[in-house]
Amino acid sequence: MSVSLGTRKSLLSRMWHRFFSSLTGEYLWFYLLLIPSILLLILVVIIPMVFAFRMSLGNTMVTILGGKGNLSMQWVGLQNYIQILQNPNFWQAFRDTLYFTVVSLLVEVTVGVGLAVLMNQQFFGRKIFRVIVFIPWAIPTIVNAMLWGMVFDGDNYGALNDILLQLHIISSPIVWLNPSPLFTNIPWLSSFMNWMGGSVAMNSMIVGDEWRTLPIVAVLLLAGLQTIPNEYYEAAKVEGASAWRQFRAITFPLLGPIMSIVLILRTMQLLRAFTLIFTLQQYGLPTLSINAYQQAFSFGNFGSGSAISFLIGILSLLIAVVYINRLYKEEMS
Repeated sequence: MSVSLGTRKSLLSRMWHRFFSSLTGEYLWFYLLLIPSILLLILVVIIPMVFAFRMSLGNTMVTILGGKGNLSMQWVGLQNYIQILQNPNFWQAFRDTLYFTVVSLLVEVTVGVGLAVLMNQQFFGRKIFRVIVFIPWAIPTIVNAMLWGMVFDGDNYGALNDILLQLHIISSPIVWLNPSPLFTNIPWLSSFMNWMGGSVAMNSMIVGDEWRTLPIVAVLLLAGLQTIPNEYYEAAKVEGASAWRQFRAITFPLLGPIMSIVLILRTMQLLRAFTLIFTLQQYGLPTLSINAYQQAFSFGNFGSGSAISFLIGILSLLIAVVYINRLYKEEMS
């Protein structure tokens, strides 16, 4: 036991000696350049995260007396988490968020890959086409939300309703931001979509979100396409492989690493999507982020709001671990 303890002390001593010796010479600038980033990470991420976790373990309320805010907290342990998980509204919000995330990812993978392949082809005006495709991503999120609010306006002045009325496709305006289920004329399909959370409003939100985010997904996938050597395609053509066969055997598998990164980033963004949904619907679609906002800022229960936020973070982390593990296995194989 004493030998083991001595060995540990010796190893620890050598580690500290190596660290402090590296502070002189070329490594000194390396650590000095890291300090601002580390301080920013601590101030902007770590401290707020610890404070929010502390609030999630208590009955944290904000009261305003005489124009001054007062934060009071009563320790309740994991009670906030237990109450949230037992609340049917939380699971409805989870269902809606899951639908929003899964459908958006399916659209991004299919349409995004198609756009990337198209932008990778040689044709006249390709550079202009790439710029046009990327324009929606440059629009701020709140501006995008207001733009789609005008498109989906449920009266004759809404852009989409106006076009459909002019073309005589519909006879009366459609309330596109209505939380009613789709396919009401097909009972079984309407019930299924309602169970999945696929309301008219939810699918309208997906359209508005995808219009802005598809360009960056396509550009990232385009970068992945351009790393694939042309020799692979030339060899496949010599062997008589069709375009579909080349895509299935070469393009799609080699896009795996960049696609995994895109899926990680987009999954995290979609799980905490807030601006578009809040601007267009506010409390009509109770996604997890809207639910957390309601608890904290509408009801003044910052403990429950913080707990929901941490559950979103845990869910995002678990999904990221699955993606990263899959990416690691692909690289090892």
